[in-house]
Amino acid sequence: MFLEDEGYDVRTGATLEEGYRLIDEFSPQVLLLDIRLPDGNGLDSLHDMKERYPEMTVMMLTAFGDAKTAVRAIKEGAFDYLTKPFELEELKITLEKWIKQHHLEKEVERYREEERRTKLVRMIGESEQMNELKAKISLIAESNDTTVLVRGETGTGKELVARSVHQQSKRAEGPFVAVNCASIPSDLIEIELFGREKNSVSDHSQPKVGLMEWADGGTLFLDEIGDLSLEIQVKLLRFLEDKKIKRIGSVHDIEMDVRVIAATNRSLEEMIEEKEFRSDLYYRLNVVPIKLTPLRNRDRDILMLTEHFLDEFCQQMRKETPILRADAKKRLLHYDWPGNVRELKNTIERIAILHQERELAAHHFDFLNPVEGNVEGSKPVDDVVFDELFSLEDHIESIEKKYIEKAIQESKWNITQAGKLLGISRYALQRRIEKYNIT
Repeated sequence: MFLEDEGYDVRTGATLEEGYRLIDEFSPQVLLLDIRLPDGNGLDSLHDMKERYPEMTVMMLTAFGDAKTAVRAIKEGAFDYLTKPFELEELKITLEKWIKQHHLEKEVERYREEERRTKLVRMIGESEQMNELKAKISLIAESNDTTVLVRGETGTGKELVARSVHQQSKRAEGPFVAVNCASIPSDLIEIELFGREKNSVSDHSQPKVGLMEWADGGTLFLDEIGDLSLEIQVKLLRFLEDKKIKRIGSVHDIEMDVRVIAATNRSLEEMIEEKEFRSDLYYRLNVVPIKLTPLRNRDRDILMLTEHFLDEFCQQMRKETPILRADAKKRLLHYDWPGNVRELKNTIERIAILHQERELAAHHFDFLNPVEGNVEGSKPVDDVVFDELFSLEDHIESIEKKYIEKAIQESKWNITQAGKLLGISRYALQRRIEKYNIT
């Protein structure tokens, strides 16, 4: 069949009843629907089909074409209208037109989402470390292609830094594509990054544009770069050196104009020693390193961020922003913030939701005490205040998470060894790591 020769996966039916069954089984992207069928009129069924399968594109076929019928078909939601007999090349061109429009619509959706997220980007803080970071970002942004490696603890704002570099660079008008390498299954990461050529994998007749292609002309942010397999690391290294990629199943190179910014909270140097990360990729990524300072070492920024988040959440909830009393500020400054800015933001959101007072005092933040400072330095039980925010379960979980993080740090992410330090099995520890989202 012509369409199959062109690489499309095709199913055919002779009646409306058979067509509905095939749609339910096959879930096609495009339906070629004849008007005159043995058990009904395709045009009369068009409205019902579009309601039942809104994501499916319908192209009408008929041997009895007239302008009135064509107009009705388009009004009912048909993508196009072909009059039989038609040249196969005409059908091919119509399908290619749909593919281009489909990809354009997806790109528009992605740009709108990107615009929504980009508006949120703002570097907040006036500490010495933050001012140095802002200055460094401005310098890095002037170079258009240099790779950057951002390092820092969880929650320090690595993606925010990457977005700031992108926004200040000449690539600001291009796309910013963020990829969390740890969140994509290892058997799918190659397809997601590099794409797939049609017919390269069974049951996939259409090409898939990879995230690297989506980032063409802009910036690709690879978070948790240490989670990439050695096989993918080789392909990423080739791209960084040649600025070319190959889709899976293709023999043709695609030239790309993409800046790569990578990030990690792991020790890549230790991973290199353990043969888990390629040294050549490390040096290629680490052209310009950025090390983010933990929030606990930026006292001045803690209060600025607190007031910013209070204003933000209270405005969202149409509430008056409360005033931070001196004892509340002291409590926030004395807390260790193991989850950094992300934890602070979540904390202030909780406060904004649960409290209606015009002033916030130290006791409103008593739930932070169990993980204040080091594990050994947690606040004594005698000093705990039992108020409406107190939760024994939260206290226990906070302490447990802190011990797990300490054991993992001391064992250098050797889960078996960390489990032995904690006196639990590897599998029990793995479940808790997932539960507390420890990365």
